[in-house]
Amino acid sequence: MSSADTNQNADPWLESKLTLRSELKFDTRWEGDRAVVVIEDPVRSKYFQIGEREYRFLALIDGQRTARDIIDLLNSSDDFQKPDLTTQLAIEVSQWLVQTNLTYGKDFDNGQRLNDQSEKINRQKIMAWINPISCKFRIFNPNHLLAKVQPYIQWIFSVWFFIAWCGTGLFASVKLYQHWDQLSVASTGILSGFSWFWLLLIWVLLKLIHETAHGIACRKYGGEVPEAGVLLILFTPMAYVNVTSMWRFTNRWHRMAVSSAGMYVELFIASIAVVVWTETSGVTANIAFNIFIMSSLTTILFNANPLMRFDGYFLLSDLLNIPNLYSKGTKWFGDRTLSLLFGLPTTDNLCKPSEIRQVAIYGCLAFFWKISISLSLIIGAGVLFDGLGLVLSALGVTLWFGLPMYRTLKPLFMRNSQRSINLLRTSLSFGILIGLGTLLFTTLKAPAIKSAPAIVQFSKETNIRADAAGFIQNILVENGQRVRKGQLLIVLENPDINNEANELNRLIEESEVQYRIYRKQNEKSLALAEQTKQKELKEQRVEKTKAVKGLRISAPFDGFIFQRDLANRLGSFVHRGDELLTIAPFNTKEVVVSIDQRDLDSIHNNVGNPIKIIMPGLPLFQSQLTRVNPRASTTSTHPSLCAHADGPLPVRPIANSNNAMAPDFELLTPRFNAFIELKANQSSILKSGQRGRAIFPTGEQSLGIYFYIAASEWLEAKIKFATQTAVL
Repeated sequence: MSSADTNQNADPWLESKLTLRSELKFDTRWEGDRAVVVIEDPVRSKYFQIGEREYRFLALIDGQRTARDIIDLLNSSDDFQKPDLTTQLAIEVSQWLVQTNLTYGKDFDNGQRLNDQSEKINRQKIMAWINPISCKFRIFNPNHLLAKVQPYIQWIFSVWFFIAWCGTGLFASVKLYQHWDQLSVASTGILSGFSWFWLLLIWVLLKLIHETAHGIACRKYGGEVPEAGVLLILFTPMAYVNVTSMWRFTNRWHRMAVSSAGMYVELFIASIAVVVWTETSGVTANIAFNIFIMSSLTTILFNANPLMRFDGYFLLSDLLNIPNLYSKGTKWFGDRTLSLLFGLPTTDNLCKPSEIRQVAIYGCLAFFWKISISLSLIIGAGVLFDGLGLVLSALGVTLWFGLPMYRTLKPLFMRNSQRSINLLRTSLSFGILIGLGTLLFTTLKAPAIKSAPAIVQFSKETNIRADAAGFIQNILVENGQRVRKGQLLIVLENPDINNEANELNRLIEESEVQYRIYRKQNEKSLALAEQTKQKELKEQRVEKTKAVKGLRISAPFDGFIFQRDLANRLGSFVHRGDELLTIAPFNTKEVVVSIDQRDLDSIHNNVGNPIKIIMPGLPLFQSQLTRVNPRASTTSTHPSLCAHADGPLPVRPIANSNNAMAPDFELLTPRFNAFIELKANQSSILKSGQRGRAIFPTGEQSLGIYFYIAASEWLEAKIKFATQTAVL
């Protein structure tokens, strides 16, 4: 017999005599082709689900038999459905019964055990309260209140309302499709025009409606709602209700109805908000759009996400017919991780063989999702709350990672531990982890590069301005058209200039006649004066003739014409010196890079050096960075770089009451422009207005710090976008 078997057979749990609590209720049901048993603890309003072989073990617990007696009795039975219970499973079931307070035994100090369990629960509550990033508070029992409002609300779960729900959702989808362009523009100004108080109020109301729907659905199918409270995530309030009584429902579709009730109602509100948004304007439309985003996007991203223990998880668990999917998945992942790190033998009875694939996949996905969400919240706390955020992040790391890791590893290193670790495997595993961490934060260097949005434009652009005031009578070119030197572009009309030129010609002719008369009369002084007057008139005629010619705008050289909304200026009045359009010679383009202020020093250090440029559909190329504009601006280099045109730069709408030609949007934060000179062959390939990214080197840093800074900057940009647009 191996040492492991000897230790297991000597386990005191096998000699324990347990007694089930008399108030427990058991309900057997079929989940597909297998039977499961739901245990209800009415005193604590808790529910547990076990399999058939675990229940067979529980059914023989009477306070007289030991766990070893029950194992022998079950395994010696001639019943063809005998569970083949192992000693390891019996030990785990016995421990689970005592830990969940479903049983007691004279072989254990029951009072001390209950006291220890009470202290453990209190510690867990305190930890939940002091967690600054995520904490939960129970407020009241809503069962009585829900019983009063249930007759007036439960119609939302009727068949006719479901038909109306589908019709409203379809109609709202059509409206969204018809107003897709407006949706893109409106999303750039989301939260704009709202104070945080009103946004928080709308959010709280939506979540109250969401949780009320869960409660009403639970009561409709015979359940109870003994608890309601508030869950704070980064100090953002989210309501919750305890609907665990739905696990007594034998019909899984009823359980799924309870799980989806909140999303069901919120998506209906989102559909109504879409219709209101598309049919109204001003403040009403703005409110409706924000309600639509908060009641649809958050519901899909969070409540419907099956990797978090929200509504989507319980729906998936029932759809797969795998109860306790989360605990099974995390336990499977943890068991395999401990086996990998410490050389511990794997546990074979964590789930049924038919469930192992789904449980394994879910366990891996749920673990890495939880890690990513936890790290995002921790980094977000550091970004959002500045110096205090460092303290919050440290507490979050301790409570979410440090303590669970300590509780998991502590039993393995105790002297009386029943699971002996492989010291060689442990040393090797942690040596590899420490080595990887050291490489990540010290030896391995990050790419030490950053990227910024870039746009191609003509470098030697010439602004064509009006040489004379007048109305635009004719526009003979279009945006992007190729023109030749001397080609007529625009014709202006100004009758006053033509009349003034004709009048000057008449005055000059009269002056010449008068000059000849004075010469014949030998009036030398008068002739000289008339000659001077004639000279002045001719000078005026030269200027006026130039103005007349200025009414016809021609191309100064061969090139491209580009000017947005050129045709819309037909018939408008322009003053002398006003810009009419822009012309640039062929193959003289450059790349303009929009630089964040944090990257200004890095980009300055690269002036005169080659910079790599990525353009969609083209191979990577590089060219020299020539200069950096020392002045920042909130005006975008090109409209296609802005978020409302599917660009990467966040913008906000601005009022243009004085200048109709001014842009409708401005950048949230000022940015600098850097210029990359293109070679002739590069210029001929690239098109003006083509969008891409420029890659430039920064200072050296470790790969770990690089990833942390990248995540921090991404979160900071999102938080800054929300806080800067959510103003009165």
